[in-house]
This record gives sequence, C-alpha cells and structure tokens, in this order.
Amino acid sequence: MTSLARPARLTWQNRGTFLRVLLTQVLYVAPLFWFMELAQNVAWRWMNGDWGWVFPKSPYHWFSFGSLILWAGCVALLWSLHFFWFYPRRVKVWPRLAIGAGVCWAGEWVGGYVAANVFNHPLQVWPGSPLVYVHYSALFFWVSNCIVYHLLTNDVVDLTPEYDAPPTTTTRHAQVA
Repeated sequence: MTSLARPARLTWQNRGTFLRVLLTQVLYVAPLFWFMELAQNVAWRWMNGDWGWVFPKSPYHWFSFGSLILWAGCVALLWSLHFFWFYPRRVKVWPRLAIGAGVCWAGEWVGGYVAANVFNHPLQVWPGSPLVYVHYSALFFWVSNCIVYHLLTNDVVDLTPEYDAPPTTTTRHAQVA
C-alpha cells in the first residue's frame, strides 16, 4: 500500500531545493505551456470550427495573458507532486501521467471557478460544456501537457537533476576500515 505520510518537518535545505527548482521550472515551463495552450486552442478551432475555450474578459477572446498565472500554478502542482509523492515513492511513468492529468484537469476547473466567482474575472470558459470552466475532452490536452512536463523535467532538459531530488530517508553509517 502506498502511504501518503511525509515527515512533517522539512529542513531548510529541502525547502531551498524545492523553491529553487520550482522557480526554474516556472520560468521555463509555464510560458511553454501557455504557448501550447494557444496551439491547442487553434487546433481545436481547425477541427471543430470554433474556439474550444474562450476568455470573456480578454480583448483577444481566444487567449489571455492572465492565464499565465494558472500555468505557473500548474507547474507548481506538478513539481509538488513529483517532489513530495512521485519521486519518494518511485511512482512509474504512466501512473504519474494519469494522476497528473486528472489533478491538473480538476485544478483547471477550480482555477476557473475561483477566478469567476471569487475574483469576478473569469479566465477561461468552455462554451457548451456542462462544467463551464473545463470540458471532458480537456483530459486529452492535460495528458499531453503532463507528457511534455515529464519529458522536459526528467528526460530532455533534466530540470530535476539527481542532486535536486528529495533526500532519501535512509541513513548512512560511516564504515570503519
């Protein structure tokens, strides 16, 4: 059984590592995800004849610079999942992608709901969707985003190098010769 327990106390070194890698990923990955969102919306329009999601308060209507904050939150969410759950428990790639896509899909709905109902500034709205702020078909996009995130941060660019990984819980003892 997988335990979700984590030591309650993080050392300053762990916090520093977590924040340093998080800021690096937000600077590089969040803008890339924003451009991917533009491409995905254009692809949706090519396939379906209308924009998949719109930004009601944006003068451009089909994209918004304000959604960059949601992408920064997405990167923070994916890095937190990796640092606190996936890496320490050595979760395999496919469960990472499925869990990450599901959590981010739900996060998109929560982000849209909070933006519209708390801040009175709706970011994205999916016309014709029963969920308003996200559509079921967005799961496909979230899986592709999680694949890109995994490739960028673990395989291609390696924005999570081994020395930045969460420390293991085993203690090493000095060997006497």
